[in-house]
Amino acid sequence: MHNVGFIGLGNMGKGMARNLSKNNIHVMGFDVDNSVFDQLKDSNIKHEKNLELLVNSNEVIITMLPDGPIVKKVWGKLVALSEQHHTLIDCSTIDVDTSLEVQNLAKTKGIQTLDAPVSGGVMGADSGTLTFMVGGNFETYENYKYLFDIMGKKSILCGEIGAGQSAKICNNMLLASTMIAVGESFDLAKNLGLNLEKLYEVLSTSSGSCWAINNYCPYKGIGPKSPADKNFEGGFSAALMSKDLSLAIAAAKASGTKINYGLQSQKQFEKLVNEGLGNFDFSKIVSKT
Repeated sequence: MHNVGFIGLGNMGKGMARNLSKNNIHVMGFDVDNSVFDQLKDSNIKHEKNLELLVNSNEVIITMLPDGPIVKKVWGKLVALSEQHHTLIDCSTIDVDTSLEVQNLAKTKGIQTLDAPVSGGVMGADSGTLTFMVGGNFETYENYKYLFDIMGKKSILCGEIGAGQSAKICNNMLLASTMIAVGESFDLAKNLGLNLEKLYEVLSTSSGSCWAINNYCPYKGIGPKSPADKNFEGGFSAALMSKDLSLAIAAAKASGTKINYGLQSQKQFEKLVNEGLGNFDFSKIVSKT
């Protein structure tokens, strides 16, 4: 077992760090917003305000940060403070180029790295049921797989560094488009006078079955509990989905890939954000389709 330093204790990182702590991992937390530790009083996570001390006290550092520029800034500091015995794992969702840049910087000092973005949202982070899409070498992944097993239900080594980020943006582009399609299907059913609970029974067990319906149905009182049952508060924000779609579009341009549905989805989520609704869960898009 390793001591873990966890940087970024927002909606996602908070649950991930708490699950590590619950499973006898010594966790030292760092966040620019000190108020997050008020929500972690029930855990054994130590609040550390000094980044250098956090690095010196832990063999593994996990980051869960909002975007690429912040990851680049934080990893620059971490690399400067770390030694060869350290391993840096980034669970943020960022562009592939930045992920490769910061990890290659770490490798100049012999520091092991993994990019390991997640799927499953805040509920998955809290319940320890995330899926980790991992990029890095096999040995490093095997050494720290037990941490992913604690924080999630599944981890997949997708390839060398950067592969985890590539898998994540493909996944989220599909999820965004699927959620919009789910909303349109339910809207059509409602306008046809169909009972939506009966439609859920059909869709969740037929060829229309998908994660957006089975686990995250965007209609109140239908299917398992989801942000729709809480007025779309919390969860994975529409603003973050818009950001992830922008990453997918940038990657598509760089690789010469046509993503017609991805582009259409990005326009709809961008509109949602521009209307001041970006803080709501991304499934709120169903009410705007």
